[in-house]
Amino acid sequence: MKNVLFITWDGPQVSYLESLFLPIFSSLMSKGEFGFHILQFSWASDEIVSRRRKTCEASGCSYTAVSVLRKPVAIGGLISAGMGLWHVRRVIKERNIDILLPRSTLPALSCLLALRSGDKKLVFDADGLPLDERVDFAGQSPLSVIYRALRDIEAQAVRRADAVLTRSRKAITVLQARAGAGTSDDKFHVVSNGRDSALFSPGDLDGRTTIKKRLSIHDDAPLVVYAGSLGPQYLPEAMLSLFGFIRKSRPDSHFLVLTGSPEFMRDLVSTYDSTLASGMTIKRVDANEVPGWLAAADLGLAFREPTFSMQGVAPIKLGEYLLCGVPVVATRGVGDSHFIDENSGFLVDGCDSETLEAVADWFIHKVLPAREGYRAHCRSVGVDHFSLESSVEAYRKALLSIQVQP
Repeated sequence: MKNVLFITWDGPQVSYLESLFLPIFSSLMSKGEFGFHILQFSWASDEIVSRRRKTCEASGCSYTAVSVLRKPVAIGGLISAGMGLWHVRRVIKERNIDILLPRSTLPALSCLLALRSGDKKLVFDADGLPLDERVDFAGQSPLSVIYRALRDIEAQAVRRADAVLTRSRKAITVLQARAGAGTSDDKFHVVSNGRDSALFSPGDLDGRTTIKKRLSIHDDAPLVVYAGSLGPQYLPEAMLSLFGFIRKSRPDSHFLVLTGSPEFMRDLVSTYDSTLASGMTIKRVDANEVPGWLAAADLGLAFREPTFSMQGVAPIKLGEYLLCGVPVVATRGVGDSHFIDENSGFLVDGCDSETLEAVADWFIHKVLPAREGYRAHCRSVGVDHFSLESSVEAYRKALLSIQVQP
């Protein structure tokens, strides 16, 4: 059995380790080929760190926490990652690590420094195009010293890695070009953000009816859903505009928004079109309740501003919708979308009124009359591309592609 050290960098509010990666690692460990250990850079409180440790250990993974310097933010991060090499080397020795698996750029820096000598293998999880996301959404200049330094680290990690994980095919082209000539196609592997297909499922009619009763709407009322973070990049005004078009033809339609920041959408609705509020429910729910709410929906929204960085992502909500049998409306060019066909979704290039009216027409006149057929097909697409099983197999293939010395 080969021991893998997963190195990640997460804030106190981020739960990707627990919700996304641990299920994948647990499943891989059950096959007896790999053991997983976690090293997490974070500035979370002692209480959160303790909770994460218990969750990791319950999943069969050891857990090591490393504190991050927060001031100044950019320089502090680089210093923390540089000093992180000692933590990486210590865990390598203590846990007899064979493979390092850093997620994103700063953990990759710790690993590059730690692996200046030695025969350990490196699998770089590029995690989309996170440096470009800072330019697109956080206002960082692509000419800044910090950005250019991080881009160089990213390129070095791709060149040094024995395998590189991406969330889309498009990201491979970008990373390969940045790494330079001679970077082999064979080292790149696309992995998905898989979800438990037993948990995220269409459920049954009784369950879906119960949810609609809780929303105080009729069993046949069209239910549109959005689940996830909110902010300008998710085009919330386009969501409201689309719901408005749907509601013109079906006044009984309802829009359910599940988010950790419900006040954002409530404030927007009040200024955008307060008449929509009577047909909306905006709430925060526990993560384990999300699948049941999604399964009752008839349409899932996954708009994103199609910036350069977005071609490297794999929206988790897209898989959750499809696994629950929910047709999707998604932005073309955000990650890979080749698997979304006319029977599982509607891809848009923009969110102008004409496009949104076309989406509303498709939903009302094609999806709703054939809802059960769409439910079955969406579920099939979700299982093929977004199930936990498909993610586990993609990670397994990548890890087995490298030759570890006995």
